[in-house]
Amino acid sequence: MQKKYTIYKCVDEQHFGVRARAIFLNAVYGARFYPDAPETPCRVVLPTGNTPLPFYTALRDIAENVPPFEYCQLDEYIGLPDGDERLFSEWLKHEVLNPLNIKHRMIFNSAADPQIEVERIKQWYKERGKIDVAVLGIGENGHVGFNEPKTEFHLRANITDLSPLTIKSNEAYGKGSIPKQAITLGIGDLMCANETILLVRGQAKAAILMQALYGPVTTDVPASYLQNYQGRLTIVADSAALSKMPQSQIIYQ
Repeated sequence: MQKKYTIYKCVDEQHFGVRARAIFLNAVYGARFYPDAPETPCRVVLPTGNTPLPFYTALRDIAENVPPFEYCQLDEYIGLPDGDERLFSEWLKHEVLNPLNIKHRMIFNSAADPQIEVERIKQWYKERGKIDVAVLGIGENGHVGFNEPKTEFHLRANITDLSPLTIKSNEAYGKGSIPKQAITLGIGDLMCANETILLVRGQAKAAILMQALYGPVTTDVPASYLQNYQGRLTIVADSAALSKMPQSQIIYQ
């Protein structure tokens, strides 16, 4: 199989964060040179969870030197009130958006009628265009955003039922029970991004990363869409996450 991506192998959390930061900054600065570059700031999708924490720490370390961008939410629970600490928008606000003084934010409304909110999100992208830089993680079942297994690749923003594995994993963050449904950008949205940076850490992600990049392209492993992705794909991972990958593919240490 012809390699369509670049993998950076990181030796520890600090290395992971600094490497991810460098790639991200290059992507944000470079977005202005795309043929369809927007007049508004670069549109950026960011993930939640433990995996990107070293990346966000590295960004905060140089907050004053991070160029402005427009944050576009990737996913959100359905049915939580504004300000609820379980909201991904609240988590990202405190972790990265406020420290970096990001003023342009496309936030999902968890408390709104879900179907109306999905249509609002679709209309927003129809009017403004596609994502410039998508920073993503991958779940142990291969989900990207909240696109769970069996999600069709063509879907745009949609309402999704969370899998038991995802619910268990997210409740482990210690903020109590979570809703069983969410809104997520679809793989159809992510496929259109000009550039994607996939962040992966830990032995628990090794098998699914291998399946996503070398197994069948199937909705059973949503992240396998990356094999057909036409934008620039960069993977930043630690040694544990890369333990099942062909070592010949890891060309940047």
